[in-house]
Amino acid sequence: MTPNRLAGVSSELLAGLSAEQCARLGDVGTEVRLSRNESLLTFGTEARSLYLIRAGELELTFPLMVMGEKKEVRFQMLGPGRAVAWSALVPPHQLTMSARATADTTLVAFAREPLQALMAKDAQLALILVSNIAKIIGGRLQEVQSLWVREVQRNVSETYR
Repeated sequence: MTPNRLAGVSSELLAGLSAEQCARLGDVGTEVRLSRNESLLTFGTEARSLYLIRAGELELTFPLMVMGEKKEVRFQMLGPGRAVAWSALVPPHQLTMSARATADTTLVAFAREPLQALMAKDAQLALILVSNIAKIIGGRLQEVQSLWVREVQRNVSETYR
């Protein structure tokens, strides 16, 4: 019997899943280990796997032009239980951010095809996962909106001084 890769993991991705569903999900996952400063995801490339952070920390970044030079700007830090690369399940499967480990990090990777096959066999599991992914996307969208509102407010304040 394979060890349950998701045993004891509390995650936004797993919320609402039964222990049996988590075990089946864990069976299609593989463990990935990253060293500090190792890159996991690159903005704009194809998302082939959805990841769940078991231990460690990832920094999400996106590229911005700063004084004519391309810089990776930090968007968010994610720790244990957080999910990244939801784009693996959402067409066009293009990564919307880059990610790198800021500490030694252990993740569970769910490759798109085995995960979709599992979801096709268990409609309830699929519904819960898709709902959880929608919540994750919504949370990230709120973060982007907050950053955008602060920037607009700053620009308006400077314009009307």
